[in-house]
Amino acid sequence: MGISPLGTGTDALGGFTSGGDTGTNIQRKLTELKKQREEFESAKNKVTDKNALSNKIAALDRRISNLESRLEKLREENGECQTCKNRKYRDGSDDPGVSFKTASKIAPEAAASAVRGHEMEHVYRNQAKAEREGREVVSQTVTLKTGICPECGKPYIAGGETRTVTKAKNEPDFSVGTETDAKGSIFDTVA
Repeated sequence: MGISPLGTGTDALGGFTSGGDTGTNIQRKLTELKKQREEFESAKNKVTDKNALSNKIAALDRRISNLESRLEKLREENGECQTCKNRKYRDGSDDPGVSFKTASKIAPEAAASAVRGHEMEHVYRNQAKAEREGREVVSQTVTLKTGICPECGKPYIAGGETRTVTKAKNEPDFSVGTETDAKGSIFDTVA
């Protein structure tokens, strides 16, 4: 159970588009082009037509420079990271009584408290469910997950997860230290 940000593609890091480029899209393209440039640089000693390869590298350098200036301009115009600004969160659990069942934007500075509050909803609902079913809560943990924005490089709250372990109230506790064997009946040594 938990809440996590929605994204585009397979990385679920944000980067929502409403038409046009976003910083995330530009950053992805920059990464691809820089990798391609490195491959060309490493191939310099292996090709016979070094001039053609140098022209390709120069063209890549121009594209990289252009994209870097577009990314910088986008950051200056908006004054904030569009990926962080447009990040949406949605609950991925099958619990219908908690918040964020539909994707919702949360301001980056409010994400930690909103996700923490959402996960506490799971804690209370799991406790109530255990009580209704005649079970006892053995342990509950809430974990907040973080990520790094691919556009601006700032850390953000990437979601949360609540884990609850229950047992039947009449079920024996199999804790460590409840051995029934008498001391000395089992050979135990440490070397």
